[in-house]
Amino acid sequence: MAGRYLISGAGKDSCRSFVDADTVGKSYYRAWLSGYISSHNFNSKDTYSIVNKTEVSELEAWLRGYCFSNMTHTYDQAVKGLMRKLEYFKKKNYYDK
Repeated sequence: MAGRYLISGAGKDSCRSFVDADTVGKSYYRAWLSGYISSHNFNSKDTYSIVNKTEVSELEAWLRGYCFSNMTHTYDQAVKGLMRKLEYFKKKNYYDK
């Protein structure tokens, strides 16, 4: 059910924080993204893999581009934008190509 919910961890950080992150920080954001993707796959109808064959480097590049243009948005908002984009390319089941 869509509605208000608590955002925890990296999701509540600003896009500026994501863009400015050092190597350790980038690992923190990557881990949060991985958990978000896993949760999305589990909770979304007809979704085996929202990222399908997309490489992590491509996901991070898209997020960087979004965040450079929207520094005051949260990392959660950036990731939601990415999920909307990936929805068109998702793998619906294990046997999809």
